[in-house]
Amino acid sequence: MNYSKWLIKMFLMLLGTLLFVLIANYTIDPYGIYNTHLFDFKKITQSEKMRFIKPLMVEEIKPKSIILGTSRAEHGFNPNHPYFKKPSYNFALTSASMYEATTNLKFAIKQGTLEQVLLVLDYRMFNDKNQKQLQEFESYFDGSKGRYHYLYSLDTFKDTLRTIFNSYKPFFMYHKEGHIVHEYEIAKIKKKGWQLENMNHYEKNYYKLLKPNYLYKDTQRSSFKDFDEFIHLCYQNGIKLEIIFGPSHIRQWEALAYYLGEKTFAKWKRDVLFRLEKIAKEHYLAPYPITDFSIYHLLTSEPMPDRGAIMNYYYDASHYNQKLGYIVLDILNNNALYKGFGVKIDTQNIEQHLTHQSKIKKNFINVKCYQEEIFGTKILTTKEQK
Repeated sequence: MNYSKWLIKMFLMLLGTLLFVLIANYTIDPYGIYNTHLFDFKKITQSEKMRFIKPLMVEEIKPKSIILGTSRAEHGFNPNHPYFKKPSYNFALTSASMYEATTNLKFAIKQGTLEQVLLVLDYRMFNDKNQKQLQEFESYFDGSKGRYHYLYSLDTFKDTLRTIFNSYKPFFMYHKEGHIVHEYEIAKIKKKGWQLENMNHYEKNYYKLLKPNYLYKDTQRSSFKDFDEFIHLCYQNGIKLEIIFGPSHIRQWEALAYYLGEKTFAKWKRDVLFRLEKIAKEHYLAPYPITDFSIYHLLTSEPMPDRGAIMNYYYDASHYNQKLGYIVLDILNNNALYKGFGVKIDTQNIEQHLTHQSKIKKNFINVKCYQEEIFGTKILTTKEQK
């Protein structure tokens, strides 16, 4: 075989391999970004790729409404609820910082259709160890990596093979509208065993390494700079913004208090309110509404399950399900079914609100028993908790 024929053969082999990878990635579509629907494989590899998948979906859908926040918002809020203008999309990200939420907002505004935003604020968004979870995060928004960029990727091909052979255990499973599949989370809880034991481990470590200084640990950048930019963007673009403090279980706030001090969470709410009012005055407009769902209430203090049982509203103390999310959205949509759940707060009533919460706390949780359960050795049964 002469040299030129060998080169031609090698070129054809490489071309054939490339075409095979391209066709496999497109037809299997492991990330659900090509809408081929030729095969009915579950998109099991999406969970760690959502930071580039969601911008692609927003670019395609061009939503009028989006949800922003952390995995709590991903779990809890279905964008198909009547509260949202359609089309709508859950643009929240697991472990999102305030910087990432603001970057997502900018991209959604760029599509030219955005009218409404629900921002589900999480204390950790302001104090996370990372300003961004992936170093290449910004490249998902600058146009350098369109959806067809991933057709030629060997990483995508690996995920294609994992999808075909079902050889990957996803962290989460997602609906096409960006929210997390409830049934998958329930299956995970059942597989792990007793829900309370898993919750205890989660609460014991969630706030352990955080500091109450509103700085990202890696860059030392102020997260309130990103919050300020977020609010300015909404005012400048005529966005209908609504902010909530989400309805995580009250145990979550006791874990925060244990590591960061009892007054830290209340101070954060106060700081958010006063910062929001300051920016509103700069625009000569009313402050955007804030509703506090992280309060002491029968819903947020749901009793812990016995062995074999699963909570009605919670996967763990941090993450709530869409059933509770629907209640929250109904309230925001002026269709309240639960008295006293969700309190509209502003700079005028915040001190009264925080004082009231402090007074009623003892009616919902025994702090000493909780700390013994989480940071000691004893696991309480439901009867002992009562």
